[in-house]
Amino acid sequence: MLNETIKILGLKNCDKCREAQKKLNNLGYCVELTDIRKNPIRPEQIKQLISLFGGQILNKRSTTYRSLTSFEKNSSLVQLIQKYPALIKRPVIMSSKRNSIGWNSEIIEEWSRVSKPAY
Repeated sequence: MLNETIKILGLKNCDKCREAQKKLNNLGYCVELTDIRKNPIRPEQIKQLISLFGGQILNKRSTTYRSLTSFEKNSSLVQLIQKYPALIKRPVIMSSKRNSIGWNSEIIEEWSRVSKPAY
């Protein structure tokens, strides 16, 4: 078991978030999932995410984003994410050693490599 705690920001019912949580648990990480609908992200946390991931933090392919007015789309990222937490690209995975956003084969491989002990 790794002594590293990983925080996942996402949605409890998001398939990718659940898949990431399960895989990271299986790799030996201690995983904490924060449902951003039930526990809204504070503005300072949103600013931190923006500084880490830039515009990638916004999921422009989501139904929520596509339904926004052009005025809303031109709002600041902090305001948008505060109002519509589901706009965050998920999952956001953070640890003391690395951070990632999204869940695909490349990210799975990176987290798998990090979890293996060095000899």
